[in-house]
Amino acid sequence: MPPSSLSEIVSVRLNYPLLFQIESYNDEIVSHCGVLEFDAEEGFIHMPEWMMKNLKLQEGDLVIIRNTAMPKGRYIKLQPHTTSFIEVSDPRAVLEKKLRSFTCLTSGDTIMVTHNKKEFYIDVLEVRPPGDVICLIDTDCEVDFATPLDYKEPEVERPEPKKEDDEKKIEKVTCGDEKGGEKEFRSFTGKARRLDGEAVAVGSGGYAVTVKGQTKVVIEEKIKDGGKEVGKEKFKAFTGMSYSLGGV
Repeated sequence: MPPSSLSEIVSVRLNYPLLFQIESYNDEIVSHCGVLEFDAEEGFIHMPEWMMKNLKLQEGDLVIIRNTAMPKGRYIKLQPHTTSFIEVSDPRAVLEKKLRSFTCLTSGDTIMVTHNKKEFYIDVLEVRPPGDVICLIDTDCEVDFATPLDYKEPEVERPEPKKEDDEKKIEKVTCGDEKGGEKEFRSFTGKARRLDGEAVAVGSGGYAVTVKGQTKVVIEEKIKDGGKEVGKEKFKAFTGMSYSLGGV
């Protein structure tokens, strides 16, 4: 600000720290700031380029400056424009150091900080106590980060669709015969054996039953009615003799 501003501030005895509201004369957009030096040309003020972008100002535009009071900040939520900021070593410590040069923050503004000769733009999403602006002088603020604007979810690698030539084909299972040839595999065609290892002989159309160590083959018989076959006798379960565990 120009030196004449300092003389006027002293004459009206403004309270410190000196905090100001800046309003664009044409668009009525509002932001807030402090004052760094009183050495500008008379009739002019100098502000950072990022602040002029927030106010949509061009060089030489008119602004309205008012002294204002604001609450001390307790919480800030920020959103970097690029993931490169959160990739720096300890971005929270870097930001805390850079914010010491700020006297206040306005919700909805975009600020710019430099680190290792790189410029990082950061949006102010939220401030607390709730309102439009907070003071950062002599206060401890909790800082929270939102996902950077250019962040993209990592793509999940999906397997490429299989071609028809790569699909598995179901083939018949074959086994060699005595002559060295091949024949089609058929399940459950082996010989039945009892628990003592002896083979169980089963005739055509019947089934084997072992009682007291003796194997009997039960043959299904056809029922005749007047010399005519009317069908096979139906199997009836649990119709045999009962035995105790001792075999009696």
